[in-house]
Amino acid sequence: MEFKRTEDYEHLIEALQARLARYEDALEDQQGMRRSLRLSQDRYRTVFENSGTAIFVMRKDATIIMVNTGFERLTGLRKGEVEGRLPVDQVIYAADRRKMLNYQSHRASAGSAPRMLECHVQDDQGQIRNVLLKIDDIPGTDESVGSMVDITPLKTAEHEIGEQKAQMSAILNAFEGQIYVATRDYRLRYANDQLVQQIGRQVIGYKCYEALHGRKTPCPFCVMDQVQVGQTVRFEVMNPKDQRWYYSMNAPIRHMDGAVSCLAMIIDINDRKTAEMALRESEITLRRENILLRSQIKARHKFGNIVGRSAVMQQVYEHILNAAATDATVVIYGEPGTGKELVARAIHDMSERRDQRFVPVHCGAIPENLVESEFFGYKKGAFSGANTDKSGYLDYADGGTVFLDEVGEISPHMQVKLLRVIEGGGFTPVGSSQVKKAQVRFVAATNRDLKKRVEERRMREDFFYRIHILPIYLPPLRERKEDLRLLIDQFMGLYAGKRNLPPIAGKLMDKLYHYDWPGNVRELQNVIIRYCNQKRIDLMGSAAKPEAPAEREEFPDLAEHPVQDLGETLSQYEKHLIVSALNQHQWHRQKVAEVLKIDRKTLFNKMKRYGLTRPS
Repeated sequence: MEFKRTEDYEHLIEALQARLARYEDALEDQQGMRRSLRLSQDRYRTVFENSGTAIFVMRKDATIIMVNTGFERLTGLRKGEVEGRLPVDQVIYAADRRKMLNYQSHRASAGSAPRMLECHVQDDQGQIRNVLLKIDDIPGTDESVGSMVDITPLKTAEHEIGEQKAQMSAILNAFEGQIYVATRDYRLRYANDQLVQQIGRQVIGYKCYEALHGRKTPCPFCVMDQVQVGQTVRFEVMNPKDQRWYYSMNAPIRHMDGAVSCLAMIIDINDRKTAEMALRESEITLRRENILLRSQIKARHKFGNIVGRSAVMQQVYEHILNAAATDATVVIYGEPGTGKELVARAIHDMSERRDQRFVPVHCGAIPENLVESEFFGYKKGAFSGANTDKSGYLDYADGGTVFLDEVGEISPHMQVKLLRVIEGGGFTPVGSSQVKKAQVRFVAATNRDLKKRVEERRMREDFFYRIHILPIYLPPLRERKEDLRLLIDQFMGLYAGKRNLPPIAGKLMDKLYHYDWPGNVRELQNVIIRYCNQKRIDLMGSAAKPEAPAEREEFPDLAEHPVQDLGETLSQYEKHLIVSALNQHQWHRQKVAEVLKIDRKTLFNKMKRYGLTRPS
């Protein structure tokens, strides 16, 4: 090349320098890339080596060319023994090699192999490990990368859980009773075979009160609320569907998310309960006989503070004795002033609870907003003015008797809570979450028609049937006027003191007999108190009624009818005379015999001959 001017040399030198600079830059970039590549390789090598998972790289022919330390720990094989020497199937436990080869075949042919394969490896100590194997192709190469995760602890846990589940299932299904699990909203999540067989269909997902009892609302004896706060509740109950007795144990199941379900285990105890009830009936009979001996009421004109010898009062005494021998709930029916509280107290005093408290509660006198706290008590701070803890009627009467006077005035809301107490479910003081129990016997009283209140939906039907177990009906005073003399003598002895009072007899006594006594025994008591203070009989309320003429048989006028058989006519008059005497003396046969001046045996024979029996 020939240069004509100096400038040409200069341009050439500049071009060469620029080209040299570019070569130097390219060389520097190449060195930087090499450094970056080396750094990346070191980083991936570190990750590869330090991963807790066993990792290997293999060629297309399945020969392993690289393994990490995790692989060595899992298999017990050293890198020098494996890399470039062993195919991957030789690492797998002999029993799983065919499975491994099939896996590889599917991967190579159609790519339809599962993403993971469960198999086993055996380490150099002979221990067999469960592993989860996964192999993926490395893009742009003929190589693949595989990983093996040791799932031996997981499989062991699964096996143990499976064993426990099988054992538990066998136990639950061998249990001679019903077992179910219900969530807070009463949905059934488990039911054992016995329960499913008894119901006749699968019940999972149904509400327990629908599936088990055919109800549209939760059962009155349900204890879900108590279980939800961590309590285990046991009780006996009669199933309203089959009328059999069952023992129910209800315990909380606490789930990982904090929810609580109810585990219920129910055993049929009907045979045992029947035997217990039979034994209890025998005990009741013995207790009743003991009570009869202790009562010493041969004349039966007085029973505790109750006075009366009439037939209806004798029946009341029998009912009191029967009620005193049991712990069943009693309801006493009667008009105001008939002595319902006296009867309730007599039941308590004759019972085995006589050494404990008798607590009368006048239900109609308690304001609705205070009735719950009065019955169940309250905790300090439960409401404004609750400065200290206060016990309720049930705490105070624990072991004794609560007398629910005018039980018909209790609201349906409170009836639900008392129903749970009567059935043994306990109660919760206002402001507390702790369920308490009291061993209380309930005796109720009312002057209302409770069945009518049920029809009017002012009383719950289940509450009515729970208190209407032993009913006692007290007669009004107008239906037992033969007891007036006894009652008057009782009150005169109480209130006359040392006063010199004229006796109540003659027309004064007739006046009392002919009065209707709308206020019953209480009104008579007030009349005698006024008599003891004012020396005169003052009857309040309705006016005294004139004496009604006694009903008697009419006989034919002998002047208008011919006399036929003298013996027959005399017999008719004799029968009439005996009937009249019996009616006048309330069928007291001894008195009638004395009035007719014949002996009792003669009177009995004549009554038998004429077919005379006391009207019921």
